[in-house]
Order: sequence, then structure tokens, then C-alpha cells
Amino acid sequence: MLPELENHRLTRNLRLAAALGLLAMGAVMALKLGLMLWHGGVTVWIIYAGKGLYAGHPYRYFFCGLADFLGGYSLLMLPRYRGRDWGRLAGKVALLAISIGLTLVLAEVAIRTYLVTRLQANSMERLKQMYRAGKKPEVHTTHPMSIIIRPTDDPRLVYDLQPNLNMDFGHKLLRTNRDGMRADHDYPRARRPHSVRLVGLGDSGMFGWSVEQGEEYMAVLERLLNQRGDGVVYEALNFAVPGYNTQLEAETLRLKALPFQPDVVVVGWCENDFGLPFFMLEVQNFRRRDISFLQRFLFSRQTFLDELQPVAFKEQRDFNVTNVMAEIKSGTDTGGVRQALEQMKALSQQHDFHLLVFGPMGRDILQLCRETGVAYYSTYEKIAADKYPAEYAVHFMHPRPEGHRVLAEHLAQELDARGWLKPRTLPRGVAPATAP
Repeated sequence: MLPELENHRLTRNLRLAAALGLLAMGAVMALKLGLMLWHGGVTVWIIYAGKGLYAGHPYRYFFCGLADFLGGYSLLMLPRYRGRDWGRLAGKVALLAISIGLTLVLAEVAIRTYLVTRLQANSMERLKQMYRAGKKPEVHTTHPMSIIIRPTDDPRLVYDLQPNLNMDFGHKLLRTNRDGMRADHDYPRARRPHSVRLVGLGDSGMFGWSVEQGEEYMAVLERLLNQRGDGVVYEALNFAVPGYNTQLEAETLRLKALPFQPDVVVVGWCENDFGLPFFMLEVQNFRRRDISFLQRFLFSRQTFLDELQPVAFKEQRDFNVTNVMAEIKSGTDTGGVRQALEQMKALSQQHDFHLLVFGPMGRDILQLCRETGVAYYSTYEKIAADKYPAEYAVHFMHPRPEGHRVLAEHLAQELDARGWLKPRTLPRGVAPATAP
């Protein structure tokens, strides 16, 4: 009997030790999970040296801890339980699992409902409130263009060039004036006597991507016209911004160019103007199914808090087209370009200036110009492909400096042939501007 009694005691002690070990491991798992919930991330903080310790995936700790507690409890209850007892235990475990699952689902639904009704539904209004409060979305991107642009005060314009730049950009000199134009000097808003003022609206092509300051075709056009020596002061204001589409160019005309009272507005065309701008305001989509917002709140809290912003300012490589603000998405494709052309045409009639779309124009944009009655100059039609060396890249979205010179020459000839280079008479009582 003694050996059997000793074996029984040994078995009981081993079972007790194993049970206590499993319960202790479950407690450790629960502690780590609790610290992760408290900290809101997968890093828990320990007292030693105040350093962070990576804890790992929370699901692993939850399921391992649950298994440890169940294993330890089962070992403790092993001598007392019979067949029916184990069945009741299995039923309780199943009921617990169902309860936890339903609780998590309801919590996920509740948090999504809150986010949609309180944040997504009024994202544009909240963005406008941010702007009125002097706040703007941060630009999170590694693209080099981020150093020369800034979010604007108007969400529909999205972004523009920073003013007063004087820097090396792409190994080329870049200067902007106080109004954010690529120019070496400022232009007064008031008109000068006996002058013709031209405004350029475009994207990186008109801006002069990868060319030196003063080599972009609007700057060359200003020099060419003033070399005529006809006593007229010609000013070519370059409002082009890389990554713009026609909708943003129409907004630029309305918000920034009209105060300069242009005589001629030239819209630099590029085929990617049918698409979205390069930088976008992306509305957060709280209905998406690829992530759990409850999990982010519990274990990625900083990411969750970042997404409480009404919109994110992102570049093309990062934004999700389905989340782009409807006000911006409406300016794309044929319908959006048509609307932008109609807006600019209406402004030209209201403010008495000439409007010309200029550039390598394909069939779709030509048809839109004809339908809207907007004058155009297609370099594909007017400049033969073999007239200039291919390296000039006259018809490319980013011409070389020689290509910009060719474009300026042809643009000057076209404007002169149309009779658009005649100075307007200043209204009586309007004082002429002096040189800046």
C-alpha cells in the first residue's frame, strides 16, 4: 500500500504543480494583455530602466492565456469531475466563447456607427472648421514635391506652391514670389498703363519641371513679348502647380488669378489632367472591412487617434481612390473637365478676358473645347513632330528648355494672330500701378 500511496501523492503533487504552473502562465498572459490594453499598443512598459518591451500579438496572449486557465482549471478539477461534469464545463466554455464573440461584434458595430455619424458624415465641414481655426492637415509623404507645396485654406483647391521660395529643387533653381507663382519678382494686383497681362494655369509642364528658373515657357513668353519694343508692358503670371488637374486650375483662376485682372488666360493642357491631382484630401472610410477599428482602438490607439482627423493629406502612391472627397472626385474624367472648362468660360465672359487651352491635345479634350466654345491650340496639330529635334520634347509633359522656348514662340505668335495682345484701356478713376 505504501508504494501505491506514494505514487498517488506524487501524481497529485505533479498535477497540482502543473495546474498552478498553467494558471501562473495564464496570469502572466492576462497581465501582458492588460498592459497592452492600458498602453494602447503592442509595447508594454516595465519598471526596470523605464524601457519598452515588445509584447507581441494580443490575440496570441488572449488565446494562450485562455488555454492556460482552462488547462489549469481542468487539472485541478480532474479528481472531482465525472462525465456529466465535463459536458457541463464544455457547455459553459462554448457559452463564454459565444458571449465574447457577440460582445466584440457589437463593440465593433458601435464604434463604426459612432465614427461614421460623428466624423465621416461631416468631414468637409470639420475640415473647413480646421482651416477657420488656422489649422491644416499635415503632409505625410516622401515625395520631393512635398517641400515646395502646402495645403491651402480652401479644401477644393487642396494645395498650392509655397510663397517666397529660393532653393535648389531637382538640381535646378526654383524661386516663387509672394503670391506663390514661379517668378523672380512680385506682380502688383493693380494694372499698369498700356499693359497686357497674361495668366498661365497648368501643372508641372507649364510650371517648368526639371528646368532652370526663367526657362519655363511663361517666363520665356514674357521676355519675348517685351522684346518687341512696341511700348506695351507684357506680364506673364505663372500660376501653374505640379500635379494639378483642370478642376484645380479653374479653382486657381477663381481664387487667385482673377484679382490680377488678366487680359488672357492660358490653360496648359496635359492628358493626365483628366485624373485626380497628385496630392489629395482623402476622407477616412469607416465602413471598410479589411480592418477592425475596435482592434485599432485597443491595440493601435495612436493610429486610431490619427484617423479621427476628418481627412488625410496624401499623395497618389498612398491614397485610396474610393475615399477621395466627392467634391474633388467630381472634377475628373470627361465630365469634370467639361465642368471646369464651362466655369472658366463663364468667368472669361464675366470678367472680360480671353481664354485659350494650349498644349498637346488629344481627341477627347479637343471635342470638349469645341462643345464648350473654348478656344484652343493643339501643339500636335500646329507643330509637326519632325520640325524640331526629338530631344526638345516639345509634345512631352515635361519639355526640355529648348522645348519651352519653342512653345513660348508658338504661343506668342498665336496670341498675336488672334489680336489678343492689344493693351486694354484702364477704367476712369483707376490708378495705374507702379513697378514692384
